[in-house]
Amino acid sequence: MNFISRKSSLIFMGLIIMSVSEDIGPLASHCVVTYNNSFYIFGGTIGCETFASTNFFHKATPPFSQAKISWEPLSTINVKSVTDPGCIVDETRGLLFVLGGANKQINSTSPGLQVYDFNTQIWNEPQYSQNFIPPDLINDGWGPRAVWVQPGLMFIWGASSIIQGSYLLDIKYTPWQWTVLSDNKSNIVVPTKDSAVVAIKGNAFIFGGFHMSDNKSISNTLYIHSPKYGFLTPQFHLPVPFNDGVVGVWNDKLSIIMLDASEPIMGVANFDLKTFQFNVTYAPNITNITTTRSRGHGAQFSWSDSVFIYGGTGNYCGQPILDTWVVYNMSSQTWETTFNDIKHTNIISNNLTLPKVNGLDINNEVTVVQQSTSAATSVNNKILIIILSSTIAILLIVFTVIFIHMKRIINQYKEFYPMIEHSEISATRVVNI
Repeated sequence: MNFISRKSSLIFMGLIIMSVSEDIGPLASHCVVTYNNSFYIFGGTIGCETFASTNFFHKATPPFSQAKISWEPLSTINVKSVTDPGCIVDETRGLLFVLGGANKQINSTSPGLQVYDFNTQIWNEPQYSQNFIPPDLINDGWGPRAVWVQPGLMFIWGASSIIQGSYLLDIKYTPWQWTVLSDNKSNIVVPTKDSAVVAIKGNAFIFGGFHMSDNKSISNTLYIHSPKYGFLTPQFHLPVPFNDGVVGVWNDKLSIIMLDASEPIMGVANFDLKTFQFNVTYAPNITNITTTRSRGHGAQFSWSDSVFIYGGTGNYCGQPILDTWVVYNMSSQTWETTFNDIKHTNIISNNLTLPKVNGLDINNEVTVVQQSTSAATSVNNKILIIILSSTIAILLIVFTVIFIHMKRIINQYKEFYPMIEHSEISATRVVNI
């Protein structure tokens, strides 16, 4: 009863918080995700060494056509704000996972893993907060990159800055199951941070990033994790090293947006999944782009040909933190300042065949880029469960009533039976006489 009362109060307080909209202003070191056709921004820093400690979870729904977006503040009860988190949404279950990151509050530890339920609008409910959390996510202070390689199976890259800290997290089981991934003799000493990671046909593709333990050197190495062969290091590299990458998937191609590279500003490298060939680093129309946006993370869409990027900073404290947003349209290869919620479906074709990597076939049955099942599926499942539970309850009641009625009939028969037996004995005696 206390749990129900607490849950109701959390929902009520959350509704009060969500009653207004606001401009969230400059923001960096945050994460952006999408769920049910809306954007969600979590955590981050609002100034040099000034961290978002309150009001750090917001929602906005396209279309956007003005310079400023009206963001709706969401509940931040029972959750900690962190910088540089890794965020990912399970659309089927309606869950937001916030992985790692640093909690900058005094005398406070980093939570490691936080879960928001879009259905109940509550953070870190008991069934989620009681799961095991690897120490890397708590102690590292810099969130990893995560993608769904299969429904319910999360690939996590770069959980640690000093050791090989990559995992698979299977949330189909209770409790959730963690698997440590070895480097499989691919000489991956330490995973890169702020890489661009995407899942294609069950494989995780990792582009760029920086090495925390190696003077933050930026990488142009490409890694692939295959469920068949583990980690693979192809013989080709990115056109230029970069950090803070965002990957867009469109028409069997990847658009790798290099937010922090030596040149050009906000350059885009196109990667053909049919040939594994990079096009020349593409410098699109940058009329509205005046600075790089490192530490400003973007959202990848499976339902649109655009990538949305909010905030960021050119050089952390060396330049002001930005409060503007831009959209990269992959089909037109242009930067835009408007975003419409037009949905597209030709992300990855069903007949896509990936080239071999180092002579190995990495094609798998899984063809989805990320889980595309809408939140309605989760709701429908819950309704179905409620209907089935109600039907079973009604049947139990009917069975109980029938059982009681039958028992009464049997008892009445037992009471009547001795009278019949006595009558038969008397009749026998009369005949014998």
